[in-house]
Amino acid sequence: MRYGPLVAHLMLHTTGKNMKHSMDSSPSHFQTPWLLSADQLHRHGLSLSRTKYYEDLRYSTDLPRQAAVDPFHPQNDEDFVHRLDEDWASSVRVMDRTVTFFQEVSPGTLYWVPTNSNTKSVFLNLALDQYHRHVIIKAILVEDIELQILKSLSFDPLRSDPRNHTIPVLQFIPGNGFEFSVQACWYEHWQWPPFDRAPSRFEMARQLLEGLVFMHEHYIAHGDIHPRNILWNHAPTHHELSRHSKFNFCMAYIDFGGAVLFSADNRRSPGSGVRPPSAFAAPEQSLDQLYDVCAADVCMLGKVLQGEMEEGRKWYGIPSEDTVYERYETLLAKMTCAKPEDRCTATAALEAVLSILLQSASGNG
Repeated sequence: MRYGPLVAHLMLHTTGKNMKHSMDSSPSHFQTPWLLSADQLHRHGLSLSRTKYYEDLRYSTDLPRQAAVDPFHPQNDEDFVHRLDEDWASSVRVMDRTVTFFQEVSPGTLYWVPTNSNTKSVFLNLALDQYHRHVIIKAILVEDIELQILKSLSFDPLRSDPRNHTIPVLQFIPGNGFEFSVQACWYEHWQWPPFDRAPSRFEMARQLLEGLVFMHEHYIAHGDIHPRNILWNHAPTHHELSRHSKFNFCMAYIDFGGAVLFSADNRRSPGSGVRPPSAFAAPEQSLDQLYDVCAADVCMLGKVLQGEMEEGRKWYGIPSEDTVYERYETLLAKMTCAKPEDRCTATAALEAVLSILLQSASGNG
């Protein structure tokens, strides 16, 4: 297969010794292949960062003022996320300077994150759509299973299912041997400060478990669940987001570069070779053997939820003796058992959280 200049450049930097972190490389070096696609992307209504198209729009205040009623199906006259700043123009400028995706980078820098297997990389860039909203563009090789999974999740009937808690993909743009996926720009600061009240914490857990059950029902295992692969529909602000309970939120999974497809009668797989940081990985992911990919997902999410709750305890002093939190901690312990066969399923965990939510709402804790 013949690849275009962008993919040839991407493939050159995907293995072993050639891997370099973008923060150690000049932005112009990594930006060059993207610039070759700037005109093509602009024809699809996208102004790629660090191009003339982007510079003409980056300080525009014409961003839609109303946050999407349904953030998983944003309308053209709606913003992707909620913004809490009273000074709208200032909020947009702050957003432009502080867009994050896995890590802090300068807007417009093409950067990538090596996986543990040292065989793949993530290629992302920032752009503005025709409605002046920030989007994240990801270049994916056509033979990559991630593209198949993203398309499955992004079109009906899966996209219209309210249990689908995956980042909205607005369009796919074909290239030569690859496709660009254009994703709504949500943000990762949901984890800090931690959730300040039990109902909001349990609602966050409910959404993430519901999304995991949905993926597993469709034979998709995420394989790389950790805090930075989870976003929410709120933008950074000048002010500390100290009270999550003051506003509604939606959670979404991102990054299916480590995902695998499994069959109804066999959930055991060697995985994709991608796994989260060690603090969130399931024990079996580090072993050279087949493992239950659904059980591994449950363990990873359980560790994410444990970490958030521990921060909440430090930040707000969650009472350990509270009955509702005792139930929640027991559930998280069950999700993170060392042996996969001892863990509960995502479905059982969701049922438990729904019961905990009811108890919390009734005040019987």
